Amino acid sequence: MICFAFPLRHEAGEVLKRCRQQESFSIGGLHCTLGNFGNRPVLVALVGMGQDRARENTQKIFSFFRPKAFVLAGYGGALVEPLKAGQVVISNNFTSEQVLPFLRLLSGFDFASFSTADELKDTPQKREAYARKTKGHVVDMETAAVADVVHARQIPFMAVRSISDTYHQVLPVEALMAGFDPAKGRATPLRLLWRLATHPAEFAPFKKFVSGLGPTRRNLTSFLVQLNEELPRGW
Repeated sequence: MICFAFPLRHEAGEVLKRCRQQESFSIGGLHCTLGNFGNRPVLVALVGMGQDRARENTQKIFSFFRPKAFVLAGYGGALVEPLKAGQVVISNNFTSEQVLPFLRLLSGFDFASFSTADELKDTPQKREAYARKTKGHVVDMETAAVADVVHARQIPFMAVRSISDTYHQVLPVEALMAGFDPAKGRATPLRLLWRLATHPAEFAPFKKFVSGLGPTRRNLTSFLVQLNEELPRGW
């Protein structure tokens, strides 16, 4: 069984729709779905946003399940200009060598160096500074923590992201924080409406970011469907 882990439910949404014979449940703050993705039994797990939460929930996965391989997928931010919105990238600094031979027959992705941060890099200036500091191309908030847990179990690991925000994009961080409760993993629409009503300048960048998430997720899902078909049946 492969574990397909995502920080947030929105990122996992289309994969979950494709899973048949689902059984969904929660173990504390870890939300799990067992089902058949294509012809493969999989665990789809929502590990949460941020390194601490993702690390804790990944450890919990291994306390209750025995996956033979682990794929962490979701959205990522571009730290360099060439990366485009919706582009699918695979980490070349966290992904296990055992996975690489099975990627050679796949299309629609590029390799990139991932860096994990504790906060959003919401402006070009912050992205450029973080790229210089880490030599990274893509930033997220979970990969390093999850990779540490999985690598310690010595099973194949892969980190894949679809670019949700580009190098030049300015993110409305306060509006994004108002619209989502990471501790509970759910949207908070009333809080968001109040934020946008009292800070109308944030509406346009918020709308731009959210409108791009649909294509970003579709590209991610399309790649994961390919990957699921290509990985060994014994995993």
